[in-house]
Amino acid sequence: MIILEEPYISEQTLEYLKNSQQPVLENDFVKKYGTDYGLNLISEKDAAERGRKGERFYTISENALDWIYKNLSGCELVRKIDVMKDKAGFRRVTADLYPDLYFYEMDLEELKTFDISIVKLPAVLKPAVGFYSVGVYTIFTPEDYQKALNDIEEHQKQWNKNFSGSVIGSSFILEKYIKGAEFAIDAYYDVQGEPVILNILTHRFASHDDVSDRIYYTSAKIIEEYLMKFTQFLKRINQKLMVRDFPMHVEIRTDGEQIVPIEFNPLRFAGLCTTDIAYYAYGINTIECYMNQLRPDFASIIKEKKGKIYSMILLDKGGEELPSEAFNYNKLYTNFEHVLAVRKVSNPALGLFAFLFTETSNGNESELDQILQSNLLEYRVSTKE
Repeated sequence: MIILEEPYISEQTLEYLKNSQQPVLENDFVKKYGTDYGLNLISEKDAAERGRKGERFYTISENALDWIYKNLSGCELVRKIDVMKDKAGFRRVTADLYPDLYFYEMDLEELKTFDISIVKLPAVLKPAVGFYSVGVYTIFTPEDYQKALNDIEEHQKQWNKNFSGSVIGSSFILEKYIKGAEFAIDAYYDVQGEPVILNILTHRFASHDDVSDRIYYTSAKIIEEYLMKFTQFLKRINQKLMVRDFPMHVEIRTDGEQIVPIEFNPLRFAGLCTTDIAYYAYGINTIECYMNQLRPDFASIIKEKKGKIYSMILLDKGGEELPSEAFNYNKLYTNFEHVLAVRKVSNPALGLFAFLFTETSNGNESELDQILQSNLLEYRVSTKE
């Protein structure tokens, strides 16, 4: 069973659902696609019954969790979601694996009176329930902490408007800053609870205090170096989580020795259908892999992918309210070696012009560094008549 929900669905995913005829929950969001794509729509009553019987579920957006909480309360599926979705709860479950990783859970009023001097900085402040990098702050000084509180107060109403309570909560977690390179993993636990990795992405940052999601990339080199290490990590974590038959988008940091989880995002892969980077890079449909319990043969796949980097790039609006027409999309084809796809985003709540998927040859990483550091003003065009 697939649940589609606001704020975004890619045409590639819709085509897969059309061709596979995977059952899709009929809700308000999907009704505008059901007829055009010939989706296999299932009523809410039927979907709830399937969920209570333990049918495999996958969600495109965490906004879909509201429906699951409402209709499948008490089911094992909800337990699996809860053990990952609540970042503070996740830290408690895995605490004995990482005894040096301090964390505090507080609401906004408690944050205001918290004595930041009692913790060793740097630290990270973020929603205990969150999505993408919304409301995430790196705290290096007490001044950074106060700036973060001011920003939360300024933007919390807008977050609540754009995202449901199951996506952005009102509780926050302050935890030790985890050093090392950051990676994102699309994976699932199979019916025996064994981890199956479908893609590994490096999160590329512009600076040490950058928390944006501008660029994630994957390559044969990354898969070769980390596939077994991260598989063993996921197996170790599941000794605590006790989860089976469940998809997840995992974010971790590693210094080469220790692998520390940042968060496990339940019942989905990379958000807003950006998990499709696995298709552009390796010909893998991650949703199909989970729904049919398929394991990619990476040993064979990456033989033909040597020397290439595959990136997923978020082209954001910099916090401004701008129409899609304010971006020169054609210039992307000039500035990048090989543009695989440009997905324009029409939903203003996301604050994005588009998702960009690219292929870059080793040695040409400067094009990635350039877009990472850019404020994108060079792509702006006037929309005035």
